[in-house]
Amino acid sequence: MQIFSLAFFGFFAAVFAARWALGPRFQTAVLFAVSIGFYALYGWGYTLLLGGCLVLCWAAGLWLGRGGGPARLALCVGAALAPLALFKYLDPALGALGMAGFSLVQPVGVSYYTFQMVSYLVDIRRGRLAPERNFFRCAVSLSLFLQITSGPLTRPRELLAQLSRPQRRFETAAAVRSAQLVLLGLFKKVVVADTLAVYTAAAYARPQGMYGLSLLVSAVFYSFEIYADFSGYTDLVRGMGGLLGLSLAENFTCPYLSRSVREFWRRWHISLSSWLAEYVYIPLGGSRVGTARRCCNLMVTFLLSGLWHGAGGTMLVWGGLHGAFQVAGLLTRPLRQRAAGALRLRQEGPVLRLWQTGCTFALVTFAWIFFGAPDLATAWYFITHLFADFTPTLSYCKESLVLLGLSVSGCVRAGAGIVALVGIDLVSARAGWCGWLSARRPWAQAAVCWLLLFSLIFWGNIGGGNSMYFQF
Repeated sequence: MQIFSLAFFGFFAAVFAARWALGPRFQTAVLFAVSIGFYALYGWGYTLLLGGCLVLCWAAGLWLGRGGGPARLALCVGAALAPLALFKYLDPALGALGMAGFSLVQPVGVSYYTFQMVSYLVDIRRGRLAPERNFFRCAVSLSLFLQITSGPLTRPRELLAQLSRPQRRFETAAAVRSAQLVLLGLFKKVVVADTLAVYTAAAYARPQGMYGLSLLVSAVFYSFEIYADFSGYTDLVRGMGGLLGLSLAENFTCPYLSRSVREFWRRWHISLSSWLAEYVYIPLGGSRVGTARRCCNLMVTFLLSGLWHGAGGTMLVWGGLHGAFQVAGLLTRPLRQRAAGALRLRQEGPVLRLWQTGCTFALVTFAWIFFGAPDLATAWYFITHLFADFTPTLSYCKESLVLLGLSVSGCVRAGAGIVALVGIDLVSARAGWCGWLSARRPWAQAAVCWLLLFSLIFWGNIGGGNSMYFQF
């Protein structure tokens, strides 16, 4: 069942009714049945795999709770990572060695529930979480239907705390804020991301037939597309979680307003970046070590991030680029600070802020080319032809847009979507979308919501589709 579909909304309406009709006592039972039933729609074979993983993780948690050294933890974590290694990386590894693969189909959400299990087991070993004796509660914290396909990676310890003390009464004010978040998520995904996707797909499908300006425009479009797509999905599931009385992890806080790549990763896919920081970067030594070691830790962490997204070369390059950006930022920070001082640029002044934000966006957009390209050859053609034939004429610009399939109305829709996306981030930068909207007068709140709703009705297509991160 696709998340952005009418069928899913009907499914969720039934879940919502059951959750509040049966009350807090049956919350765990409802969520467990719904999560397994939802996942079963993708295939019973992989549902049996998920069930086996949940049972083994629950038992491993109880085993770790009895004590044991690093060897016991390593055994448990290795078992948790086995499905991910088998289904996601075995075929590419064998192919790289020139051996025949098994053509295994990657189970939906395996990257997400595997990381959830690792988080659960490591937290028990660290003493941050007591082993959960209730199997069904443990299973829900690892495989909640709202986040099993594309996140966010809400820590099991956070979900278990909520499941053990469920919300007892339906709160209208909180439900209204959650519904507003759902509406925002639908707008981002269905109106903005899906509109931009038409033009970026054309460029990545046949870059050889595009002008340099066509490729440049599609690269910028892709940056906004992936943000609108994934943040829209996250807003949707966080809003739906709120309607069920659950608080899911925030994943985005205006990432394209970042002034450095380091700051970008504190704002982008927060649940994954914080997971990598907590379970990879800090155990490696984090920033408590010397500069050379810290640079190595950054590169390892971001290469692992790229590997988590996919075993192909493009994802490794994408992760490596972000690691290299951070290493370069770390090494050149004193020089950049002296240069800003020599130019008498105030750290919080508009000129330096705009320059840093623009440079960060350019670096991130450049890296997204590898993320969106199907292979390294396509990515290389893309980046080597961005400015290859640039001609500052009106006809050249017009033809470049036509090659992407952009008409006048298409330009208006795409441009309006990007402007709306940036505007939403600007107004919600301090208090978040719900915080900003709840501070408005009732008539203003209603006007904004009606505007988003009309945009969905006239320019959206709520009939299918998943987040771009569904593939991971």
